[in-house]
Amino acid sequence: MTLLLRLTGVALFLLIWEIAGRHWGDSLLAPPSSVAVELVALAGDAAALTTIWVSLAPALVGFVIACCIGMPLGALMGRSPVWNALIHPWVSLFVVTSVAAIVPILILLVGTGWWFVVAVVVLSSVWYVTLTTYQSAVRIDRRWLDVGRSFGASRLQAFRTIMLPALFPYLLAGARIGLVHAIRSMVLAQLFIVSGIGGMLNEASMDISTARMLALLVAIMGIGLLANHGLGRLADGLAPWQTGGSASTPP
Repeated sequence: MTLLLRLTGVALFLLIWEIAGRHWGDSLLAPPSSVAVELVALAGDAAALTTIWVSLAPALVGFVIACCIGMPLGALMGRSPVWNALIHPWVSLFVVTSVAAIVPILILLVGTGWWFVVAVVVLSSVWYVTLTTYQSAVRIDRRWLDVGRSFGASRLQAFRTIMLPALFPYLLAGARIGLVHAIRSMVLAQLFIVSGIGGMLNEASMDISTARMLALLVAIMGIGLLANHGLGRLADGLAPWQTGGSASTPP
């Protein structure tokens, strides 16, 4: 039933889009029928596919760096009131700051090359990963750690057998949120320097028809949805005890 409702919603959206697109014309809003033709052409364009694949590389590197920084930082904030007091205000400040506002500073610092895109991706996603991990770490029941210590568990053993299972689902949830922001910021960064997917979007925006530009946007959304779904399936596989249960209870 849920699947049927979702498919119905998609069909209604496409129908309204088709009617509006045919009314306004391709120059304002290309209908799905025209966008589909451009999607097929895009799928058969080896050069375009190569550009998209190459464009994803700095986004993936930036995403991994953001996770490597944000996850331990969030865990540290959640378990240490001192570090939380020192770091939390800055995290809260940067999470509400648009990355686009600091792009000129990044261009001065790292130029407009490959590492510029990586820097934009890191700065746009690391704070969401940090806050998600922090929210999970701060909710870990101290009694679990006390029980571990009463059985003689070292700090490392307590982290591995108590904290990590409790944190794990939230780590993957933070990664999913961070990945979405990584893909969005990758496109933003490449629009600034007119390269990769951003360059393709800039070139498509010069066409009289909006079909190719919308096809690229649909492709980007598809990449994001597939990546997010993949991480979700990974979370279900690696933390099966969370399915249908509380997100704060370790196995």
